[in-house]
Amino acid sequence: MKKYILALTAAATLLGACEVDDKYYGKEVVDPAEKLKPAYGEDWTAHADKIDEKLIENFMNTDRGTFWYTDQDRTNESTYCYWPQAHAMDVLIDAYLRIPEGDARRDTYAGYMSKWYDNKGNNYGNSYWGTYGFGNAYTDDSEWIILTLIRMYEATGVQKYLDAARKTYEETVIARWTDDENGGGIRWSFDAENSKNACSNGPGALCAMRLWANSPEGAERDQYLADAKKIYNWLSSTLYNPLTGAVSDNMKNGVINGGALTYNQGTFMGAAHELYKATGDAKYMTDAARAARYTMKSMVTNGVLNNEGSGDNALFKGIFVRYAMNVWKDASVDKADAGLRREIEEFLIYNGLVCWRDGVDKSEGSKWFFGGFWGEPGSSWDGRLNEQVSASTMIEAMALLIE
Repeated sequence: MKKYILALTAAATLLGACEVDDKYYGKEVVDPAEKLKPAYGEDWTAHADKIDEKLIENFMNTDRGTFWYTDQDRTNESTYCYWPQAHAMDVLIDAYLRIPEGDARRDTYAGYMSKWYDNKGNNYGNSYWGTYGFGNAYTDDSEWIILTLIRMYEATGVQKYLDAARKTYEETVIARWTDDENGGGIRWSFDAENSKNACSNGPGALCAMRLWANSPEGAERDQYLADAKKIYNWLSSTLYNPLTGAVSDNMKNGVINGGALTYNQGTFMGAAHELYKATGDAKYMTDAARAARYTMKSMVTNGVLNNEGSGDNALFKGIFVRYAMNVWKDASVDKADAGLRREIEEFLIYNGLVCWRDGVDKSEGSKWFFGGFWGEPGSSWDGRLNEQVSASTMIEAMALLIE
């Protein structure tokens, strides 16, 4: 309750009625404290526990520790469901880190991580599996798996997770950097030589930074930082617009294509933030803040993150939420941008409230499926992993935002 009082007092002090019309709660001029107030009456730890339970119940093959594309693999489409495995497991890692020592669920979730690793995160057969079996023709698929392997290591201390992440990065990420008419960059897939995408370079820089953070002093650690800077410098000088904070989708044959997506906004912001933490250079947080504010102001419907589509796109909002949370948790960000963390907190709390209140049917007998837009309930019968994981990521974040 103390946090509730402090948060609302700060919001009222910092945001007078004449200043809130450009905030993230629709076009009406309102006091942000009133919009956020209902969120503080909810038990978000209990809500997160419930959402995790439904994710496992409806979408997890508990024998393998991997996830189905649709509830109980209803459509038999799970064979090629690879990169979503990383984000689904990330939700359980969030839960593992949140749940107190001594709770039996920690052992259960650690067991799922082990099974997930043993079954290669549901990687499908091709010639790019690499030494540990986690490589894939699509570079960003490998990158997301790497990032989750690193988080599994950080959570449990199991060394093989980090070893697999390092080798997979070497074989299927940095090896796909090429110098061409695009000026460099990591290619989107093994055979897409001239397509350099935000989705392969933002997560690539994140992989390098998380490996840097988990490596001892020495040449290998220095190389990870050098890789991250190289990847980020290419991304920020080509696809990122410093005037608006928007990140374009890709550059192919020297031509920039595609508009901003929350996936790319989130990973660009996340990479910039990691480089800021490592170097202390405020220019990185300037970039991160612009990307964050563009997303929060321009990629919303009445203050709620947009529905960007089904399929892969349904996962994108969750990616932005995860890396916005990383910024929010880092108090050192205040040195570079005094207002950013507060803005992120208000934005995420409002989105989490709408997601929980309006985004899922919680009636008796419901399977609790979320949809692509958090302002309305998901289908009562058609459950999709990607939509579920984005919402689950948001609700897990709420358990930290409001303790």
